Amino acid sequence: MKKILLIALVLSSVNVISAKAKIPLCFPCETIETVQELPTDSEIQKLAGQKVNLSYLNNEYGILWMSVWNTNGRYVLSDISNNTYFEIDPEIASVLKEKHNFDVATAPDPLSFWKKFGGKIIFFILIGLLIWGNLPEKDKKVKPTNI
Repeated sequence: MKKILLIALVLSSVNVISAKAKIPLCFPCETIETVQELPTDSEIQKLAGQKVNLSYLNNEYGILWMSVWNTNGRYVLSDISNNTYFEIDPEIASVLKEKHNFDVATAPDPLSFWKKFGGKIIFFILIGLLIWGNLPEKDKKVKPTNI
């Protein structure tokens, strides 16, 4: 009974805290990371009509600045501020492959270990600790001793 009351108290305080402090949640957030800066005299700059960089776009699910899951990752062209992105068409993909030695179709994702696995590991450890903390304890039988 004490554990249930403690859990209820914690959950109610989390709701109050999150309303005031705004716990950072990402369900999903689009994130863009620059992979390679392209030179200004590149053919890609002429095709896009502005200065662009090769970037990686993905949907990130996370809590407390911790990436728990990533989906829909793909390479795109983004402007310098990473606010706008352009899909890579076959013409631009062939220019990237010929001039910049970068094959969009076979390139691995550039996400760091923390974004791929680190958040998942910590998330599952926390869930495991919560479950383990709520398991009932076995009653230990005490043998009476005569003094």
